[in-house]
Parts: sequence; C-alpha cells; structure tokens
Amino acid sequence: MYIFYQVISCTLFLLVFPFFLLFALLSGRHRDRLGQRLGTYPELAQKTKGDIRIWLHASSVGEVQAARALIPEIRRLLPGAGFVLSTMTVHGRRVAEKFLGEDVSCVLAPLDVPFIVERGVAAIDPDLYVCIETEIWPLILKKIRQRGRPLVLVNGRMSERSYGGYRRIRCFMAVILAQFAQLAVISSADSERYVALGVDRKKIQVLGNVKYDLALPPDQDAIQARYRSLLAIASGCEVLIAGSTHGKEEEELLAYLEAGRDGGRQLLILAPRHLERLPQLRQMLEQEGHPFDLFSDLEKGQARQADLVLVDCMGELAMLYSVADYVFCGGSFVPRGGHNVMEIALWNRVVFYGPHMSDYRDATRMLEEAGSGFMVRDGLALQAKIEFFREHEQEYHLACIRAGEIARAQQGAARKQAVVVASLLQ
Repeated sequence: MYIFYQVISCTLFLLVFPFFLLFALLSGRHRDRLGQRLGTYPELAQKTKGDIRIWLHASSVGEVQAARALIPEIRRLLPGAGFVLSTMTVHGRRVAEKFLGEDVSCVLAPLDVPFIVERGVAAIDPDLYVCIETEIWPLILKKIRQRGRPLVLVNGRMSERSYGGYRRIRCFMAVILAQFAQLAVISSADSERYVALGVDRKKIQVLGNVKYDLALPPDQDAIQARYRSLLAIASGCEVLIAGSTHGKEEEELLAYLEAGRDGGRQLLILAPRHLERLPQLRQMLEQEGHPFDLFSDLEKGQARQADLVLVDCMGELAMLYSVADYVFCGGSFVPRGGHNVMEIALWNRVVFYGPHMSDYRDATRMLEEAGSGFMVRDGLALQAKIEFFREHEQEYHLACIRAGEIARAQQGAARKQAVVVASLLQ
C-alpha cells in the first residue's frame, strides 16, 4: 500500500506541478515560499547538539488556533525546546506568524512526495513530530519514524464523514496510525473510531478539545474600546457578527439589515471564512444595492459610512466578537460542518448557528443544554430569534453568562495534551 501511495503521489506531482509552477510564475499567486513546498528550508537555523526541536503540523487556521493553546503548555514543561509549525495553507502560515511570534518558525509543509519528504524531514530534523487533529500525511510520518523519532497525534478528532472514508482503506490506515506512539483525542466517540481503524486502545487518551481551551487576553476592555472606536459603534447600535461564513450564507444574513434601516440602529459585520471569496462577495453586495465598508479601510482611518462591514483581513475575528450583541457561526447554513462556537461563547455571547454543525456537535450540545446555543434554519429564523431576545433582555443576559461559563469550563485540555507530548521526550 505504501508503494502504491508513493507511485500515485509521484505521478500526480509530475503531472500537476509543471502547470502549477507555470501558473505561479505568471500570476504571482502561490509563489511565496514555493521552495518550502519542495522541502527546502534555508531559513531554519541549523540544530546544534543538545537542542530539542518539536515539529507541529497544522492544516490551516483552525489547527493553528489549537497550536496557540498547546505551545505555551509544552514550553512550560520543556523550556529549552524549539518549535517549527507547518501548515498546508498560506493563510494558516500567515495567521501562525502573526500570533505565535518570532520564536516559532512558521513554514509551509512539504508535499507528501518521496524525494520532497526526504529533503524536508532532513531539513527540519525534528526530535518529535506533533500532528494536530487529522492532518495525516503517510510519507512524512513514515520518514520521521524511520529516523527513530517519536510521533504523537493531539486533539485527535474523527468525524463520521472522515471515518466513513478511512474505513474503506482500513488496512492501510492501521499501518499509518501505528506510527504514532500516543494519541490524545477529543472525545470517546473519536477514540472508538480510531480503535475501529486498528489503533491499539492502550495508546489512546481522551483529553478534550484544545481548541476550546481558550483564554481571553488580559486587556479585554482596551480591545473592546479599540473596535468600538474603529467601527464607530454608537450607543444603542446593535451589532451582529457573522463569523467564518461560506457561500450563500451572506445572502441569508442580509435580512437582518432590512429590519434596521431607520437611522443606523444596526450594524452587520460579515467575516468570510475564505478571503479569496471577497471579489464575488463584493460583487453580490453591489448588485443587490447593499453599501458596505471594508475593515481594512477603517483601519487606515476611513470613517464608517455603511451599516455593513466586510472583514477583508485575517486574524481579527476572535477579538471582534468582543463588540457583538449577537453572533452567528458560519459554515452551518450550508453543509460545511460549522466552526468553533466556544471561541464566541468565551466572550459571554450566546451563539446562533444553522443545522450543519457536525464538526462541533459536542460543543453545540454543551451550549444547547445550558440554553446558550440556538440552531436556526435560515436568515428569517435568525431574525425572529434576535427579535425574541430584544424583548427578553434579562433572559438573554443570563444565557450569555452561561455561555461564558461553559467555554471557561473547557480549559485544561492543552495542559493535559502537553503532558503527553512532553512525556515522549523526557
């Protein structure tokens, strides 16, 4: 199976990469750090004798958030360790560089092609490889294991959809997953799915979700004041933030504005999940006659003119929730599995979401049981729910407090998983 996988990966690389390279050279897109995709990392300092280097791999922005919680805890246990964090997406790397600081080397992951992996693993030369969630690349895992270095899976999750696909190649998955010395998974359901794929149950620990192990910054009041000033949010202005939205969701959310056109009483902030959708989103808003401001223009000092703001930059959303009265979690009106609702609840905010939250069922279940999470089927249902809470302010206030309590109760997962990571080096 490994030989078959290598043949397929080499064939696809030889067929696709020449066209990709030509596109990158002509368009300028994806040219940034292209050498890292090919396994070259001249920017990484050479390891010296006695150094400990931990390589964490994250797929994109969501997994980078998990790394943000995990790295400080690992550093507390292994104060002399150095960190390399790789991502598959350019956006993920940029967010990592912004939030992880200069003492974490943020790079693009090498393509899972034999000769590229050989070069990339040798260049990074990790003492330990940490795979975040289910970003599993067979050749990278095998090559690191051949070098005698341990591998660990943290914040492991296995959705029903992923499990259905992996089950078809169970024999191969059993071999791949056997490379891990330990697996720290989110829930008992995730544990059972990994066991069903052939993982030794003794290797698995259920330790919660690092993504939910979040803490607000100490300067919360200053952050809130900055955004209120930047967005010109006057007293009495109601703010709805729709975070991490996907295609077709923005149209549903525009109904919120239609009810508040009288005197700027309402502000809608749309933060699309993928910034490459911005041109089509802007075109849609212009065609339908919805004036809007770009968040980046407001940061440059432009005064807000419209009751709709389009967030066109990465890394702002988590802090923007501080000024929201109501929050909708995107990726849920459409079947994209939803996004991290605990990031919202941490600010003492009730969370609204659509029917497609399969990737965060445990989080929505906890919020719903506390009366702090609400599923709405479309934009009109969201509007009706907001209108209900406008008339029941005390009930909404208590629900928001409970949301914050639920989010803070998840703290501690990062510390537990860091212990697993550190144990493989101590």
